[in-house]
Amino acid sequence: LTKKQELFCIEYLIDLNATQAAIRAGYSKHTAKDIGCQNLAKLNISERIGQLFEDRASKTKRDAEYVLIKSNELVNR
Repeated sequence: LTKKQELFCIEYLIDLNATQAAIRAGYSKHTAKDIGCQNLAKLNISERIGQLFEDRASKTKRDAEYVLIKSNELVNR
């Protein structure tokens, strides 16, 4: 990955918004929507995002299942 692509992957984890991730990674605001979409379609970038998600989940001991369980607990209080 290029430096911008790696930064895009990291930024994407913040809010799962490809356009905003592209802007924060240094792409032009005018092309950010298209670049974000194109980046997500690239296999090497989507694999890297997956790795980063897994790394974060293992470090925090939190994954999607944990979040759903905790959300249900809050709703059912």
